Amino acid sequence: MLIYLIVLALVAIVCYSLFINRIKGLPPGPPPLPIIGNFHQFEVDLDKKFFGWKKKYGKVFTIWMPHPTVVITDHKLLQEHIVKDGDKFADRINPKEMMTSLVGGELGLVFNDNNMWREQRRFALHALRNVGFNNATIQNTAIDYSQEIISRWKQQGEGRKPVDVTMGLMVGVSNIIWQQTFGRTLQYDDPLIEVVKNIAQELVVQMAHPAVFAMELFPIIRKFDGIIGSPIKKMIEINDKILDLLDKELTLVEKHFNEDEAPKCYADAFIGEMKRREAKGEELGTFTHQQLVVACYDIWTAGFETTVTTLRFLIHYMINHPEVQLKAQREIDEHTGKRSIQMDDQKVLHYCNAIIQEVQRLANIVTINFTRKVSAPVNIEGYDIPVGTGVIPEFSIVHLDENEFERPDFFCPERHIDENGEFIKDPRITPFSVGKRSCLGEGLARMELFLYFTSFIQHLTFSSPSKVPPSLNLQITFTRSPGPFKVVIDRRD
Repeated sequence: MLIYLIVLALVAIVCYSLFINRIKGLPPGPPPLPIIGNFHQFEVDLDKKFFGWKKKYGKVFTIWMPHPTVVITDHKLLQEHIVKDGDKFADRINPKEMMTSLVGGELGLVFNDNNMWREQRRFALHALRNVGFNNATIQNTAIDYSQEIISRWKQQGEGRKPVDVTMGLMVGVSNIIWQQTFGRTLQYDDPLIEVVKNIAQELVVQMAHPAVFAMELFPIIRKFDGIIGSPIKKMIEINDKILDLLDKELTLVEKHFNEDEAPKCYADAFIGEMKRREAKGEELGTFTHQQLVVACYDIWTAGFETTVTTLRFLIHYMINHPEVQLKAQREIDEHTGKRSIQMDDQKVLHYCNAIIQEVQRLANIVTINFTRKVSAPVNIEGYDIPVGTGVIPEFSIVHLDENEFERPDFFCPERHIDENGEFIKDPRITPFSVGKRSCLGEGLARMELFLYFTSFIQHLTFSSPSKVPPSLNLQITFTRSPGPFKVVIDRRD
């Protein structure tokens, strides 16, 4: 009898796995298990798993997490649905358990939905634009920081001593974001930068723990957290340190707030809106202190890690491809000489632009895009996708698709240069996502990448400390980044 029941259960599981997508009318995909879906098949390097599923099931397939989630891996389909029909893909399926544990609910600018998200994103875009975000005036700040970083690297690299460039990049990038968010800059040696760096690195490690993912499926797992080493508790404690740090910064902003002056930063604008509503006797609505804290968290983290990591990738590729670095330096010498590089030079530094775009394509820092949610019925490749279904627009698959790019694993900036020697902006390469949920800080990030990278190689040459350049030794958590490496820095001036 027991054997009969076991066999019956196995048959039921197999039938469920094979036919669940057909019953739901969804695209085909890897067979899920009851309750856990495809969670047991997920790996740290999940986009590689997606590549395999794309080859097996096609450019649109379904995975279960444990809710059904449609993965789109084709550029034309992404443009057709996520961009042109973006309103239907603007909502999210959010990690509610994690958000509740970390910040007390679905707050901020990334993991929230509906009217709150629309109101807060609209306000953030307006406020950041007014204080210089995506504005050419911020370029002077970036130029000043680049010169400070270059000066420090020259000192650190005296006698061709190998230098770890990470801290310098963190200072340059974090200062611009900090200024836009909180209205003040940090000195190069400010201990706060080191503190933030360490806390952020600890948090990423803890958030990548399997128990954190499992918590979304089985909230009860929190009761057994202590048995498995308390990863959830550690994550919350580390995150609380960041929230406390941000709260202290906001206290300084509130202390110096002057309603008679134009806002100097995002926090200034948000506090001004809160006070305006209070003065008129209006409800604060979504403009609460906790929303401000989490929004600042989102702005800072989104604009910090990915930009620093991209710059690290750029420098790493330069030490592995000295001929590319030399070609870019000659282009800079020809068009700008020794003067400071401006954003206007982007029009003539075609090869430098090609390098940045090629590194963004290959680096694929955000391996898996955040899950969106269908807010109205849609048809994708003949499949009717019902309201509430999750959709992952998988741009990283497009970046390395052999049907889109010849030899996609090969580093070749020339693929982005036309027959006239001019840069081709490739719409298939979308490191900042697309549609209604694209990155708020895309304009600023592109400015930082161009100004920092070109300024660095204008004044310096990066090379490997050893005869054999270091491998990327990729570190994969929520993002993909190069492992630790050092460079030899030679002056060009």
